[in-house]
Amino acid sequence: MKNNYMKKSFAASIAAALVVTMSVAIPSTARAADPTCTDAGSSYQLAYESCTGVDDLGAKYEIRMPSKFNGTLMLWSHGIRFAVPLPAIPVVNPVATGVNMEAEVAPSEAVASELLLQGYALAGSGFNRQGWNAEDAVISNIQLINLAKTKYAKIKKVTAWGASMGGFITQSLQEQFPSMIDSAAPLCAATNTPLAEFKYAGDFLFGIKTFFDPTIKGSGYSAGQAGYLEMIGDIQKVLTVFGSIQAAMAANPLAPAWPATSTAPASLQAIPVRSALLLIGLIAGIPTQSNSFDSSSGPAGPLETSFGLAISPALAVLENGVQGAMLAIVGTYGEEMKMGGRFYDNTATNWAAQVSQDDLDAYNAGLSGTSAITGMLGYLTVAGQRVAADPIAKARFASQYVQTGQINVPTVAMTALADPVTPAGNTQWLIDRGTNPKNLVVLWNRTPETYTEFNGLSPVSKSPAAATNGTNHCNFTLDQWMLAAKIANSAAKTGKLPTSKTINGLVAKVNTYNTTLFVDPDFAATPLKYNQ
Repeated sequence: MKNNYMKKSFAASIAAALVVTMSVAIPSTARAADPTCTDAGSSYQLAYESCTGVDDLGAKYEIRMPSKFNGTLMLWSHGIRFAVPLPAIPVVNPVATGVNMEAEVAPSEAVASELLLQGYALAGSGFNRQGWNAEDAVISNIQLINLAKTKYAKIKKVTAWGASMGGFITQSLQEQFPSMIDSAAPLCAATNTPLAEFKYAGDFLFGIKTFFDPTIKGSGYSAGQAGYLEMIGDIQKVLTVFGSIQAAMAANPLAPAWPATSTAPASLQAIPVRSALLLIGLIAGIPTQSNSFDSSSGPAGPLETSFGLAISPALAVLENGVQGAMLAIVGTYGEEMKMGGRFYDNTATNWAAQVSQDDLDAYNAGLSGTSAITGMLGYLTVAGQRVAADPIAKARFASQYVQTGQINVPTVAMTALADPVTPAGNTQWLIDRGTNPKNLVVLWNRTPETYTEFNGLSPVSKSPAAATNGTNHCNFTLDQWMLAAKIANSAAKTGKLPTSKTINGLVAKVNTYNTTLFVDPDFAATPLKYNQ
């Protein structure tokens, strides 16, 4: 039986040679000058003044002041951007990109337009360095608030909001400088420490390397051009592995073969490769629901039951794992260049302890039973070449800001339960800190109960344009972004969050068209493996 899901083979998509160009932009470090301001907007209703400049750290910034201003400035912090240029890479980076240093004032221009129409001023920085740069970003945000208030004395309230690493920056800002802002909205946020995010991605990549291709470097990249090419090579190897697994599952979903690059013994490769992939995902914390796979649905016919139990969770890890692996490769490379060596370390990691008994019970069929689980964990522990960090680089990375979880201003968080880059456990960590719980409300974005579509026996792969709510990274609708902004801005104006009744009413209104958001003080997302 042949299945044609994920029709575009990863392996085929990377067959062409990758042409690499080293041209890293070095941002200016000149002292900040007065901003340059121009009238902008396409209509009277959307008329605003745009002010741009460069701050003391060399970061580009922009302020947009609408003609009809309501008194509140919304300070946006963007998510992580790769610190190195990337060539055109199918699946991962279809168009060659340089290092993006441009300012960003909102999650999208559609959101920006809606907020400007409602009278909110917008501001955002491009930050002086890309990669993980939360500490400098906080400084740039403080400078930008002061600059905006100097330019526009009519600013009375400030709402800080951001997504992904920008959520981390937002939370850090309210912990360290609460007097500078009136409310906060860390959305699909990384939390606690950058170690948590990079361990999540690094553990997943280590599993891919150990089981499927030991030539993947994964960390400890060489200096200069050699290291850059090693990083690009790792991307190609991972995509080749993923393409091989995809093809094997399409050919024989119940017992797919392992990639040819695997050096695992025949006894281990007798276990279906989907089981090894699923185990790696569970160890790292990769969501078992993805854009295309709900981990419950099956096609009508002989696979109706087994697909949801044994096949769909592995396919979800495969689909989600592309983003996790790219963060582990490109993100790690960029941070190693800044830290001066390898900072990822798993010498003390207990792989068996990182997969819960609940997961082992829930996914027993997908993992091919207890004996297979024991064998796979044993191989990962014994055969996997443990990675020891460079002590100086490790210390430098660990010295970056570690959050307290303190909630000092009214805060609204929003996160998807199946986000593959910043899993919902990040937000759960914030809840678990237990600081000022009355000042925090969380909007959870779940997936629909069932959404996998089938063409006969074959699942239909969804395009990013038709992304399933509750999946993908920071995948919110315009209404959901605006809801988070509305709650945060209301809190900035009044000094407290709206009542539970009011928030639930607002959520219900948004759910008229999309039923995935919910608020439940008793709900708890799965904690990050780093925090367990």
